[in-house]
Amino acid sequence: MKTYPEEEKRGLIVLILVFVGLALGIITAGYFYYRNYEKHYRAEVERQLSAIAELKVGELVQWRAERLSDAAIFYQNTAFSALAQRYFDDRGDAEAQAQLQTWLGLVQQHYQYDHIFLLDAQGVEQLTMPDDTTPVASILAQHVSELSQTKQVTIVDFYRDEFDQHIYLTLLVPILDTNDSNRVIGALAMRIDPERYLYPFISRWPTPSETAETLIIRRDGNDALFLNELKYQKNTALTLRIPLESKDTPAVKAALGQVGVVEGVDFLGVAELADVRAVPDSPWFLVARMDTAEVYAPLRARLWEMIVFFGTLLFGADAGVVLIWRQQRMRFYRQRYQAAEALRALSSRQEAILAAVPDIIMEVDHNKVYTWTNQPGLEFFGEDVIGKEASFYFEGKQDTYREVQSIFNGAENMIHIESWQRRKDGQKRLLSWCYRALKDEDGKVTGVLSSARDNTERVEAEQEIRALNANLEKRISERTAQLEASNKELEAFAYSVAHDLRSPLRAIDGFSRVILEDYADKLDAEGQRVLNIIRSNTQKMGHIITDLLELARVTRSEMQFSTLDMTMLVNSAYREVASAELQQGFSFSIAPLPQAYGDLILLRQVWSNLLSNAIKYTLPKSVRSIEVGAYTEASMNVYYVKDNGVGFAKYTHKLFGIFQRLHKAEEFEGAGVGLAIVQRIVARHRGHAWAKGKINQGATFYFSLPKKEAND
Repeated sequence: MKTYPEEEKRGLIVLILVFVGLALGIITAGYFYYRNYEKHYRAEVERQLSAIAELKVGELVQWRAERLSDAAIFYQNTAFSALAQRYFDDRGDAEAQAQLQTWLGLVQQHYQYDHIFLLDAQGVEQLTMPDDTTPVASILAQHVSELSQTKQVTIVDFYRDEFDQHIYLTLLVPILDTNDSNRVIGALAMRIDPERYLYPFISRWPTPSETAETLIIRRDGNDALFLNELKYQKNTALTLRIPLESKDTPAVKAALGQVGVVEGVDFLGVAELADVRAVPDSPWFLVARMDTAEVYAPLRARLWEMIVFFGTLLFGADAGVVLIWRQQRMRFYRQRYQAAEALRALSSRQEAILAAVPDIIMEVDHNKVYTWTNQPGLEFFGEDVIGKEASFYFEGKQDTYREVQSIFNGAENMIHIESWQRRKDGQKRLLSWCYRALKDEDGKVTGVLSSARDNTERVEAEQEIRALNANLEKRISERTAQLEASNKELEAFAYSVAHDLRSPLRAIDGFSRVILEDYADKLDAEGQRVLNIIRSNTQKMGHIITDLLELARVTRSEMQFSTLDMTMLVNSAYREVASAELQQGFSFSIAPLPQAYGDLILLRQVWSNLLSNAIKYTLPKSVRSIEVGAYTEASMNVYYVKDNGVGFAKYTHKLFGIFQRLHKAEEFEGAGVGLAIVQRIVARHRGHAWAKGKINQGATFYFSLPKKEAND
């Protein structure tokens, strides 16, 4: 009994220590939790910016392509050129003038051009639609004089008309002499008002935001010139310039060729986060930006929530210690048990925090120079590692360095290497390196991303190696779970967007049908034709949405691997996509195909898409043949579908991109998604898809899959 107060005092000391440990553990866990949340939140914001920028760039490319298609109606059109030449030779020819006005009027109204001018070889206006007194900007006359050299359709980029001070773009179509195709007798100027469609499209943002906006710019001398109006700054189009020396501005970074998510300040000095990229086949660069204050506003709110939450935990821990102290008459061994449990919980938290410490991550550019490393990399190699060649750190290990150089030659996608390297303090450590090639959209290696883990202790004790592997498996499992959760959110978002898009499309189609059925007697032929065009386009948009959902499904669906009889699968797919009547018009042959190891449903879709493509582009031929075969190349089986259809000659690198077409929509139906689905499915099987073709000599589509033993 005499020792009881002393034991109670020791128990109190233990409780105080436990409380301090818990407090440290809670604060540490809260810090790392917030840092991890901040990292993933920033990554999600960047993904959203990149997705919006990619969508905007794709639609701008499509818009430019559609305008060039409009110009193709008149380019090298002998009937139109002859009519224009007839009118140029005799300005009093009323019949020629009337026919020209009819042509120009239909195109101007149907394709919604602001004005269409018929110009002679000196750039002087001869006719205009609408027929008014709108003068021709002097810049168009300058470009008309250049057509005699190029003889090609030209897009006169954003310019300000000196007469009405309005901003326009103009398509210039050369009119060639019907007797001498090398002589330009005039030009057709199809003027576009960007206020009607282009500016509103660029300014639209898919989610509610106070500061988010999309900008397009181009390089103009030593400046980055803004081509559209800013959200909160007016009169900026073709007026606001930022010198290229201001390299901390995202617009300048875009003009200098930088691609991806960047941070910087706008011309007013406001910090912003942006995704910058070039618009292909144009002088434009796109900037999708948002003020960083708005980006981090939800993050600050989460920080206060965490402070309250972990403060509550600390308060609870303090209350627990007080409660235990008040229950000082509890048995001694129970107190020891509780203290031991608290210490074990603290130890578990500390081990989890230590396990989450990231590895060394480094990036090498195409010159094999280190351009970036994370904090562990700086701590290991020193602050001066940035800017040094990779070979400096492989001194005396040239065989190992040569293995890394195989990546730049495209021999491997990823290798594993272990090497002893000296830390900046002189200590030698065994690093396990993983190197992966960084490629651009054309598959060209632009750099190498490497990660390293210190495996020195593995040499000293096998037990520590097993613990390290267990830790690696845990991290992979956690990241996989995070990825699966992210994919579910993306799938829900895709279906929500599809539902929101389909509802107005169904309404447009339905009301158009009602008008055609109930008011047919009140509509003339042109009104009925226009309504039918509306219905056709809404139905086409519905098909595009369905194709996009299918593309999302094949990207995220869970794969079920099994050994597949590819010969049987091809025969089944052919009977599915070609009716018995259609099969009679084709010569179809299939060689024995090697078995494949993959997902039955997805690979059936690959064959169905390729065979449907072959049938569609072979139908115009009088003699039609389709051949399916395969061959072996290294560790891959290569399968192909060959046809004798209309073929193609260029832009093969765009075939497998979404919405990419090499033929006009009126020639062949389709939205340009089928081959993108093929490419995604083959990529998920660790394969590759490509194509070869010649105009009017057919095409061959290939895809490769790893052999069965390569998957084992």
